[in-house]
Amino acid sequence: MKFTSLLALGLVFGSTFLASAPVKAAQHRATRLGNPATRFAPPLVTAEDLRERFRDPQLQPDIASVLQQWEWTGNLDDLYQAAESQEITEIRVPVGTTLPFMSSRERGAPICLRDVLWAGAEPFPAFVFHFTSKGRRYRCITPKACSNFYLEDLGADVRRGLTLKCQTLDKALIGQKVKACFHLGNTGNVAESQVNVELPIPEGMQVVEATMNGRVDKDRVRWEIPSLAPNDAAQVCVVFTALGPGPISLRPIARSDDVSEVRCFCETKFEGIPAILIETQDDPDPIQLGETTTYTLRVTNQGTAEGTQIRLQCQLPEEQEFVSASGSTAVQANAGLVVMEVLPSLAPKAVASWQVVVKALKAGDVRFKIELSSDQFEKPISREESTHQY
Repeated sequence: MKFTSLLALGLVFGSTFLASAPVKAAQHRATRLGNPATRFAPPLVTAEDLRERFRDPQLQPDIASVLQQWEWTGNLDDLYQAAESQEITEIRVPVGTTLPFMSSRERGAPICLRDVLWAGAEPFPAFVFHFTSKGRRYRCITPKACSNFYLEDLGADVRRGLTLKCQTLDKALIGQKVKACFHLGNTGNVAESQVNVELPIPEGMQVVEATMNGRVDKDRVRWEIPSLAPNDAAQVCVVFTALGPGPISLRPIARSDDVSEVRCFCETKFEGIPAILIETQDDPDPIQLGETTTYTLRVTNQGTAEGTQIRLQCQLPEEQEFVSASGSTAVQANAGLVVMEVLPSLAPKAVASWQVVVKALKAGDVRFKIELSSDQFEKPISREESTHQY
């Protein structure tokens, strides 16, 4: 083995042998690998051989010594774990490559040779794997002929990532204003610039306002966040309501200059509000004994929810006699009780009506009573219509 400045473990250098290693020595010029006296460990044949070297408890203190001499600030466990688990590939290091350092031995002791120029006759074969430690990326290269490993610093470990979460009410009533917020997080280790969040506006949704200077277009809401620092978060919100019953599905999208889009989903189910109006009118009023009057009953669904199983009945006062009835459903009368057949459903804003004809039997200020019930109300709704008979 030949040297220009330091005994090189498994390397051949220049022509002059130096017994001691000067600090900050001149560049080492290596021309051959594999000298048994200076190689770091036995030659390598397979990738498993390399894994064995890094897991060898007798060799690990020497690895640590070399890296300490190199003043490496990474974590040894990261190196060992990568050697055990990361993919190991083969490369050929070209002639003329300058290595930042290389492990070697001098009289059996581990040493770190700095600034090594490979000046052999041809590229040397080596195993390589990658790993990250303390925020920096490295490539570990080990020549097959001598196990003289070295690390290449590939720079900061740039990790990019965005998260997006959606939060809103599970249920709401039609006409109610609902606030939905989208939580954006930077899970990377670098700032993200020009982060955009957009919300396609689904059918049936009406946007009331958008926070954080959100721009409301015809079919979507857009927000722009100039910069989002690592581990930082931002929140944008939209206030909306629904034009009708059913689910409003929110599917926002976030992206930045360097991160492809991320998506999330949340949903608010809008339900209608039941509201039934009963109106009665008698015509004519007042009436003479023996004459008839007609009560018109109008049931209007003023709410935004469908009315179902609407049941209506009328109680005639003893001063009146049932004559006839007709309307949205069939009518039956028995001993002063007039019962309308069940109306299965009444859509929002729809109207159902009935007419009940009665005859005046006795004079007085009488009360025609109506009672309505449906699936939407726990207690019946009652009304009275006053008629003067003389």
